[in-house]
Parts: sequence; C-alpha cells; structure tokens
Amino acid sequence: MAFFEYLFLSLLGFCSFMVICSRNPLHSILSLISVFLLSSILVFCLEAEFLALSFILVYVGAIAVLFLFVIIMSDIKISDSSFDLLDYSAFGYFFLFAIIVEILVSLPGLNVDSDLVSSTDYSWINWYFEINHLSNAQTLGQILYTDYFVFFLSAGFILFIALIGSLTLTVTLNKSYKLH
Repeated sequence: MAFFEYLFLSLLGFCSFMVICSRNPLHSILSLISVFLLSSILVFCLEAEFLALSFILVYVGAIAVLFLFVIIMSDIKISDSSFDLLDYSAFGYFFLFAIIVEILVSLPGLNVDSDLVSSTDYSWINWYFEINHLSNAQTLGQILYTDYFVFFLSAGFILFIALIGSLTLTVTLNKSYKLH
C-alpha cells in the first residue's frame, strides 16, 4: 500500500475512535462524517468508484445529516457524566490485542508460519478488460435507467417528499395579524 493509504487508514482509525470517545454528540457526528468520507476515499483507491460515491451519497448525504439534524433539533445539553475507563478495560485490551495480531500477521515482510495465515495464492484478475470495457458507474447507470427506472424515480420522489416534510418541521412561520 502506498503512503497515502496508510495515512488515510490511520486517520480513519483516529476518527472512528473519536466517534465513540467524544462527549459532545455534535463532535461525534462530525467524526462519523469524516469516517464515512475517509472510508469512501479508501474504497475509491480500490477502484470501486460507484461504491465510493454511494458511500458519500447514502451515508454522509442521508444518514449522517439526519443524525446531525436530530441532534440540532433536540437541543441536547451536555452533562458531566462520569465515564469510568477501567470498567471497560478488559474488553478494550482484548480487542486491541486482536487488532494488533491482525496487523502483524498481515504485514508483507513478516514471515509467519502458523495456522493463522493460510497459504493461498492472491492472484488479481482485471475484470475490467475481461468483460465489456464499461466502468462500474456506466454499467449501474445502464441498469438503473433501463430496467429499474420506475423504482429509481419512485425512490427519488419519496426522498423529495421526505425533504419537504423535514423542511416543514423546521420552518416556523410567525405571522401576526392586526385586527382593526
């Protein structure tokens, strides 16, 4: 892997840690949005463009913004709750040990001859040149706009109705009428 992929993986780990450790729910949601964006960048590096763009559209554009909308609308007050780190340390150390073992086993320069690593041949087949010379986005676009266009249009209409509903919930009209 390249240097930037390791950089994105480390940023992804840090942001995912901040999602669960932040006491402010707004900061937690912003960290969740950065996790989604960084994971879509990593999927884009794996040459799955449509999946990366759908991560951004679905998770950041819909789910995370919905969470952000709910947190802002509910006006949560941040309390000083006591969080004892030692209560959860056994589970944390176990998962930390498992993650470190997985990282060490997957390093390319480390020769580990154990039952954890199987001796499989990881040969890569470029299916792009094997099939139709179409990208993922072009293939999915052809399928969406030919075979499933009714479902695609109805999903867009439902999302439009949901947008109108959320706007009517947030807009307050203050009309004062003068009676003579």
